[in-house]
Parts: sequence; C-alpha cells; structure tokens
Amino acid sequence: MSQARPLPGFNGLRALACLSVIIYHLNQHRSVTDLALWNWDLYQFVETWPVNVSLFFILSAITNSLPFWRAIIRDMAIPKARALFVSRFFRIAPAYYFALVFTFFLAIFLNGYQDGAFIRLLSGASFLAWIHPFTFFPVDINGPLWYISFDMMGAILIMGMMSIIIRVRKIFIPGVILATAWILAGLHLWFITLPFPKIEGIMSEWFPYFNPFIFGLHFLMGAIIAGILVWREKKAHSESLWQDIFFIFTAIGLVLFLWCIREAGDFEYTWLHGAHRFPFATTLIVLLVFLSPGTKYIHKWLDNHVFHTIARLSYSVYLWHAVVMVLMTRFIFNGQHDLLMPDWILLAIGTFIGGFSLSWLSYTYIEIPVSNWWRVRCERKKMEE
Repeated sequence: MSQARPLPGFNGLRALACLSVIIYHLNQHRSVTDLALWNWDLYQFVETWPVNVSLFFILSAITNSLPFWRAIIRDMAIPKARALFVSRFFRIAPAYYFALVFTFFLAIFLNGYQDGAFIRLLSGASFLAWIHPFTFFPVDINGPLWYISFDMMGAILIMGMMSIIIRVRKIFIPGVILATAWILAGLHLWFITLPFPKIEGIMSEWFPYFNPFIFGLHFLMGAIIAGILVWREKKAHSESLWQDIFFIFTAIGLVLFLWCIREAGDFEYTWLHGAHRFPFATTLIVLLVFLSPGTKYIHKWLDNHVFHTIARLSYSVYLWHAVVMVLMTRFIFNGQHDLLMPDWILLAIGTFIGGFSLSWLSYTYIEIPVSNWWRVRCERKKMEE
C-alpha cells in the first residue's frame, strides 16, 4: 500500500469543511435587520461553523502522521521527517506566498499603506503571525490567511512528535502522546497569561486564546486517530453498515450541539478557554473522521466527483475566496457589508464562481507545478544516491 494512499471519505470531508468556511464568511455579510426568528436562528447557527477549522487541522494531522504510523504498525519504509516537512512546505507555501503578497499590495491599492503592514507581512511569511495580536492577520483584506501559520506549526508539531515515537519502543508511545498533550496544555495556559496589548475588533476576543498550543491539541487528536486507522488497516476491517449508522447519528449530534449553543459566546462550552468548542465539537468531528473510512455507503457518497474536485481545490479556495468577497463588496455594493437577500445571493454566486476560478488558476499554475518540481527533484536526488 502506498504511503500516500488517501483514506476513503476524506475528500468529501475536506470538501464539506471548505464549503462551510465559505458559507460562514458569506453569512457575515447578511443583513440581520428585521429578520424573522427562524432566519435569525439560522444566522446564529451558521456563525458556529468555524468549528470546522478543527476538521482541517485533524485531516492535516492525519496526512502528516500516516507515513509514520504505517512504518510503525505495518512495517513500511520509515519516512524522513525532514523530507516530509520540506515537501509539505513546497505544497503549502508557494500558493500562500503568492496570495499573501498579492493581497498585501491590493490592500495598499484599496486602502493605502497602514502602519506596520510590512511587519505583518513578514510575520505571515515566516508563519509566526500567531505571536502577537497585531500580526495575527497578516494582511487586512484576506482574514482567512491567519490559519496558515497554525497549519504549519501543526505540521512541525506532528512530524516532531512522530519522529520521537518512531524511535521508541511501542510500549512508550502512549507516554509520548500523553506528555505532548500535557506540554501543549501547559504552554497554552502560560501563553494566555502573557501581557499582550489589547487590540480592538475580533482580536480583543481571539487573542491570546487562539494559539498554536491549544490548536496543537486538535492536531494531536488527529494523529491519534491516524494511528487507530492504520491499525484497522492492518487488521483488514471490512466496511460495515453499523458505521454508516454511527456516522449519521454522530453528524446529527454535532448539528444539534451547534444548534443548541448557537447563542453562546465563542469560548463557552470549551475546555481551557480553547477555540472552536474544544474538546466537545472536536471529539464529534474526530469520531466522524474515524468512522468515515469504514462506512459501507457514506464514504462512497463523500468521495463523489464533485466533492473530489472541491477537495482538490480546497486549499486554494481558502486562500482566495475572501479576496473575491472584498472586491465585490467594494466595487459592486459600494462598500456595504450588510446586504439584503437579493444582493447577498449575488455576492454568494460571485464568491463561488470567482473563488473557484481563482483557485483553479492557483492550483494549476502554482500549487501543482511547484509540488511536481520538488517531487522530481527529490526523485532525481534519490536516484543519484
């Protein structure tokens, strides 16, 4: 079995996470004036959807840890952490850097140069935007780029931990994982006590509670699930209708949980004042990820052609959809952000069409060429050795 073999259903889960992020950001442009009760409830419900960022983190952790688990459990070739990380870098960084620099200059064109903008650009380029509330958003007009620094920190965490795990006796693996969890929790509790300055806006709520240590626990849960999935691969567990049933009930449970807490603050129903309803929503998401490969029918539906295409473009969609929304609200809706339904539908259509069009260009002419260049370079170097 190839180290890179995708797990059944994961394309669909990644596609659903991508779509939920777009809809969440679109939801913030809806006018809430004089909404009917059902419409206001729906608005609040969609505002809870950032929990799906956990799904991105979990899938990323599984991708990064699978080669190590397959070496440990299935006696496959031992991966080189450095090579995997560099490959990850060349998969993630080029399109991110292009989007980062483009939106940096676009922000200057639209709003003029803001004090400290270049420092924020550098912090984003070095994946250190998380270290200070001022740098948390690397550019003004592309808020979702905050996520990339955390994804890269998560990759470093997982590959570092797995490099240790692969070198110790199997009996010590749970201890390494438990120690990592305690260290991350401790660093989180230390980080949130630091005397950071208060900045107006969403940063007054998010920072310092959004940090790579609490999100590291999301990644850690993904790595644990990856190990269990590889163990199940080795045991050749067959698909089961029961897992379809459990998947459906878990999905319903997640939806009901979010619906019931739709009026709650961002850090209610959390542990350690963590982000994205950790660990309650995170546990349900992890369970969905775990069940997906073993379902009899659901993973086939999740891996349909449309979801496969969306999943393939999902990273670029994440990088570009907010730019389309900014340009449309600026030049079509005259800077108005709270739109009535006819205008909001036009914004949604334009965001999907424009976002996926830019994403296809980014994927076709940046992501894949650079990734292929690096892969060929590595293969050539291996042959020379």
